[in-house]
Amino acid sequence: MTGARSASFTHDALRALVTRDDAASLATLRTAAADADQFIRRTAIEIIGRHPNGQGLRDVVLTALTDTSDYVVRASCEVIKDRAWNEAHDAVARLLRSPSPATRQVAIRALGKIWRPTDFEAVRRIYNCDAVLAVKREAAWVLRAQATAADWRQLFEDLRGDDLPRHRAWACELAAAFGGPTTIPIMDALCADRDGHVRKAAEKAITTLRARRSDDDNSDSVGTERR
Repeated sequence: MTGARSASFTHDALRALVTRDDAASLATLRTAAADADQFIRRTAIEIIGRHPNGQGLRDVVLTALTDTSDYVVRASCEVIKDRAWNEAHDAVARLLRSPSPATRQVAIRALGKIWRPTDFEAVRRIYNCDAVLAVKREAAWVLRAQATAADWRQLFEDLRGDDLPRHRAWACELAAAFGGPTTIPIMDALCADRDGHVRKAAEKAITTLRARRSDDDNSDSVGTERR
């Protein structure tokens, strides 16, 4: 997507366009996004994301997802995340296979805003297999936010054995949100966790699960009496 560099493009001049609400500013940004300088292209994409009429350059941002520069690609992901452009989903999902850890990380973050249930396994695979800790943590954060009754148990099993206490605490939160009586014995083990925050989260989850079981038992009793 690169073209000839224009001497008129400076980072400061492009940043000044964010305060302008006219067609000329959009035309300048469109041209700058195809500049030969990857950093000019990145700045143009960033300003499109902040421009009041940036929606009109959506095609430019989507095209930037396949730029030869990872800097530009990551800037595009950030714009897509902030604007939640769902049509970018498939292109962003492909970036999960990027050789750049920073690009994989920002792609995961963007997917969290345009999530589809089919993303669960791909992001979970990154959480379990990626060699870069920051990428794994980003995956865990997004998975936790997107967990549902259909897939929480797999994530719970992953997180409860994680080395990071925060992730084990998230496992407790998932159990409280989605678990049932059969989850309580597993939570008993987390009550003995070496980290105090995890122990508190486990105890809180058990309280929630027991209350839920009691409510379910009461509902069953009422139903039996009515019959």
